[in-house]
Amino acid sequence: MKSSFQTIIIGTFLTAFIVAVIAFSGILGGSSGASTSSVPEGEVIIWGVLPSETMQAYVTDFNSNGYGYTIQYEEHSPETFYQDLIMALANNGSPDVVMYSSEIFSQFKDKLYTIPYQAYTERTFRDTNVDGAQVFLTKDGVLGLPIVVDPMVVYYNKDILAAQNFVVPPRNWNTLARSVPLLTKRTAQNTLAQSAVALGEVDNVMHFRDILSTLFLQTGSSIVGIDPVTGVALSTLTNGGSLDGGTLPTADALTFYTGFANPTSGSYSWNRTLPNSLQQFLSGKTAFYIGRASELFGIQDQNPNLNFDVMEMFQPENATRSITYGSFVAVGVMKAAPNFTAAYAAVSTMASAEGVDALSKRFSLPPVRRDLLLVAQQNPYLSVFFKAALSAFTWPDPNIATTNRLFRAMIQDVNSGKSNAQTAIYEAARDFQTSN
Repeated sequence: MKSSFQTIIIGTFLTAFIVAVIAFSGILGGSSGASTSSVPEGEVIIWGVLPSETMQAYVTDFNSNGYGYTIQYEEHSPETFYQDLIMALANNGSPDVVMYSSEIFSQFKDKLYTIPYQAYTERTFRDTNVDGAQVFLTKDGVLGLPIVVDPMVVYYNKDILAAQNFVVPPRNWNTLARSVPLLTKRTAQNTLAQSAVALGEVDNVMHFRDILSTLFLQTGSSIVGIDPVTGVALSTLTNGGSLDGGTLPTADALTFYTGFANPTSGSYSWNRTLPNSLQQFLSGKTAFYIGRASELFGIQDQNPNLNFDVMEMFQPENATRSITYGSFVAVGVMKAAPNFTAAYAAVSTMASAEGVDALSKRFSLPPVRRDLLLVAQQNPYLSVFFKAALSAFTWPDPNIATTNRLFRAMIQDVNSGKSNAQTAIYEAARDFQTSN
């Protein structure tokens, strides 16, 4: 239980933050469509992508604190979140606050209120949160306050590795590729009976977009950049090539990924005829499964007898900094929030150290705040997830349906022999620009 002194300090900070934001937003002067009350009160409607069953316990605790206002949470699917929001706005039924993932926020960022840097400085944001959370920063201010991150990690079957005398699992991509012959088994009919890892395909590789994003990010590519003047999303997949027309780093990454599904490659260990990658891992037929931290409990529940562990994402050899893809969850206030003042109070409370800690524990996901990541974790899985949070990065995807299609096309074009990796990258970058 925090001391009364801590309570006063936290309360003072939150009040100052809310007042500053309200002042800069024009609410004190009476902006249209928002409450003109300078005192947070009433009910705050929150739409979010996190499971309502778990969020409801947080909502109950939140509302019991006597803030003078209450929150109500409504879960929406990430796939329909944008459409639901647009329809609500068209019918004057906007929520006050949205809790969204970094994959989808670019679609409706123009509907979010930007917290000006005069109210919440960029320096404070960067010092408070891990580097990957900077995806929510703009030239004018902060689009959302980050809460937790769901990083990509590696689950591995301890029995399969022990059978081949692995003292420790491979930690980098090249070592993984060299381990494929030891960890892949074939039947007399030359079909795959056991795989080292599920990579190289699309339909039966869970998170193929996130895995390929990880490989691209590890080359130094930002995948997508934002024009600082126009705010338009620009593909950066073709950046970084040599002046003499050498191979793009992203093309090398795509070639590496697809190699695991190429029967003529030394790293061949997967094909499209197999069940999906998660099911194969649960069945004990794959040494490594690349997935999200949030899948831990599902893996434990679906096969309690599976002898597995988890580690941070594979890295390039001689990498100076670990990088993995992560899905960041943030909270933001809608420009059209009916209860604007209380909405800001709710957002600032949820994004405080106390609020983030509560949500992090509810969902067993690492917090984005640096101060909370310093707390030692006794749970062996969470300790890995906390380290992975520091390595987690993402990119501002303007339309996840479009980019999923483009990522799919890149992989399938290489696998089918329609294009080499370099051509596939250039075509994807071109199609990205024409579709946005």
